[in-house]
Amino acid sequence: MDEKALHDEQRLMRMMRKTLTSIVRDTAPRDGNPSPLSEATILGIKDCLVVISGRETELARLTGRTLDERPHFSDETPASHAVKISSIPKKTH
Repeated sequence: MDEKALHDEQRLMRMMRKTLTSIVRDTAPRDGNPSPLSEATILGIKDCLVVISGRETELARLTGRTLDERPHFSDETPASHAVKISSIPKKTH
C-alpha cells in the first residue's frame, strides 16, 4: 500500500472515531433520563472504536508515526530546551 493510501486511511479512521465519539457524547443520558441508544448499539459502537483504534495503531506503525503526538499551542512553554555545547563555559582547574 502506498503512502498516500495509508494517509487517506488514517484520515478516514480519525473521521470515523470522531464521529462515533460525537454520537456517544450527544446521546449521553442527562438529568436521569435513560440513553436513547440500545445496549446492542452501545456495544456495537464500542466494538467499532476498538477496531478503529487497532487499525490506527497499525497505520501509525506502517507510516513511522507515534500515537502520542499531540497538538501544541504556539504560546505553550516547551517542556525542555536545547543548549548549545559551545555556550557552556569550560571549567578551569
